[in-house]
Amino acid sequence: IMRSPSRLLSSAFAVHSSFLGEISQKYDGFILDQYGVLHNGREALPGAIETIRELIAQKKKLVILSNTSSPAKSALEKLKKLGFEPEWFEAGAVTSGEEASAYISKTYGSSSSEPQVRKRKALWLTYAGSEFTPPPTDFIDKCGNIELATSVEEADFVIAHGSEIWYKGENSEQVSLGDFMSSGSFDVLGPLLTYCQQRGLP
Repeated sequence: IMRSPSRLLSSAFAVHSSFLGEISQKYDGFILDQYGVLHNGREALPGAIETIRELIAQKKKLVILSNTSSPAKSALEKLKKLGFEPEWFEAGAVTSGEEASAYISKTYGSSSSEPQVRKRKALWLTYAGSEFTPPPTDFIDKCGNIELATSVEEADFVIAHGSEIWYKGENSEQVSLGDFMSSGSFDVLGPLLTYCQQRGLP
């Protein structure tokens, strides 16, 4: 769904009439999702910006909690492009991408920048960037001192960040993973993941 945001029609959404009255007054803050709550990937949903402004006026604390694979900073920057000011979300954002990159850095990242120290190599599968999504490299840049594998054989672990592009090697060669997102076909992705499983890659 996130790769085809036009399926989520803005006209299907509205803010409940009681939210900014009896409901909002019961709470000191709100934990907010993004997609389907604030926007549809391309534009703010009807009433969302006005509702956030009113919550700010009511002195409510707001935080984004999202399963986006982008880091927190990238998620907030995208919200700004859609009309939401990052400073409105005083408590910031917690995203799957932020937590995953922190885990990868801690678990697989090298603590040394010395060239003779072998860095662990990741088989990085990700999404194709677009004007509506943060660059996937925003994520990998936060994964610590690792390298990108050019093959399953040399990989130490897999980062399943998306299912459209395989970034290979230090030059980040981009190899298509087929049309799984549009057709559900595993013709390219399936054999690759099977080989990773056979090698026992985490």
